[in-house]
Amino acid sequence: MMVYFGVSVFCLVFYMIYDRFSHGIRSPYMTWLFAWPFLLGVLPGIVFWRFSKIRRPGRFTVNLYNSGVAAVTVSSMLRGIFEIAGTASDYQQHLMYAGGAMLFLGIAAHLFPIRGFRRA
Repeated sequence: MMVYFGVSVFCLVFYMIYDRFSHGIRSPYMTWLFAWPFLLGVLPGIVFWRFSKIRRPGRFTVNLYNSGVAAVTVSSMLRGIFEIAGTASDYQQHLMYAGGAMLFLGIAAHLFPIRGFRRA
């Protein structure tokens, strides 16, 4: 949870510095960049911390979910940079879709554990 909070602060500082040199052009993807790690990382961390009866996810689930959060965050940053620069890229969209799929699969792996896998 604290790592995600640090990433959220880093994204906010990154936006503030990038906004200073963007010649007044803004992108909502860059403005709200800090929200991805905060909403997808800090808030679930608070839920798991606050409600200790909830089953903790395994290592595979955590790695898959964290990769999804990272992919969505980087995709949002790239989209913001591309919009500010006045260009676009299909790769950013593919990264967003892959991040969403990893988030979905991470949540599904937590809700429906696979038998035979050892919990770490």
